[in-house]
Amino acid sequence: MEEHTNDELVGKMIVTIGSIALDTTRTPKKTVKEALGGSGTFFSISASFFHQTGLVGVVGNDFPRKYRKILDERVDLTGLQVKKGETFRYDSSFDFNLNKRTTIKTELNVAEGFEPIVPEEYRNADYVYLGNTDPDQQLKVLDQMYEPKLVVSDTIELWIKTKREKVIEVISQMDGVLLNDDEIMLLCGSSNLIKCSKMVLDWGAEFVIVKIGEYGAIFSTRETIFPSPAYPLDEVVDPTGAGDSFAGGVMGYIARKGVIDEKMFKKAVVYGNVMGSFVVEDFGVNRLLSLTMKDIEERFQKYTNLVRF
Repeated sequence: MEEHTNDELVGKMIVTIGSIALDTTRTPKKTVKEALGGSGTFFSISASFFHQTGLVGVVGNDFPRKYRKILDERVDLTGLQVKKGETFRYDSSFDFNLNKRTTIKTELNVAEGFEPIVPEEYRNADYVYLGNTDPDQQLKVLDQMYEPKLVVSDTIELWIKTKREKVIEVISQMDGVLLNDDEIMLLCGSSNLIKCSKMVLDWGAEFVIVKIGEYGAIFSTRETIFPSPAYPLDEVVDPTGAGDSFAGGVMGYIARKGVIDEKMFKKAVVYGNVMGSFVVEDFGVNRLLSLTMKDIEERFQKYTNLVRF
């Protein structure tokens, strides 16, 4: 095993800001209440299979100890704040084919007005993922980082509708952007994903990855379009967290290899699809918690065998 100093590990680590939530998810077959969720949770657990990951976020003093233990065992929580009040909660439902989610209730609670503080030991990190939190919070985290090699962001419908110009400001400072198909179409005012990707590139990003749920993802630069199909599954239980787990796979693999180029990103997108395919097999983070690196590599190999011709 390679030996690394703490400084080397901190430099190479992934730092993410994202929500830590208590999710209520309703599907036609089952409802699960107040499960561990949030963009920061799914991303950081997924990325941690590949590389050391530090999470910047906030929870209320009602955050269950069992969930704190789960995160503690997998993720560096030096950047986690605990505030008096209630943890962010998100309540949603899926239709029969699990393709479309309907938001029932969003309660930001302690996440509203959250002032992110990046610990000193995180600030030299090479890889930064700004999860789908308030764009003002994303920029505050970015301002506290020193010289990251790769910075990527995500967003959600809420911020596109309420802070569109600020979302575009974030994009202008990114190396890359990850959005799902509904989000990028809303942001760009077009139903053509290729046209939307070109608009985002024009705003300043070097690459765009559009997540298309059960259809996979499209990686685009100014010169390249790389479509990557989703891993075929015979059953999907809960799509919650699939996009964030996808992002964790992408950023985790890049950080693990330490190489940032187009060829590596294409392979990373495949790992992203693999991580997304695992999380949908159970509710919340349950499937990620039973996962091993051997499982991930075996599915990656199956995927590459399927698409090779």
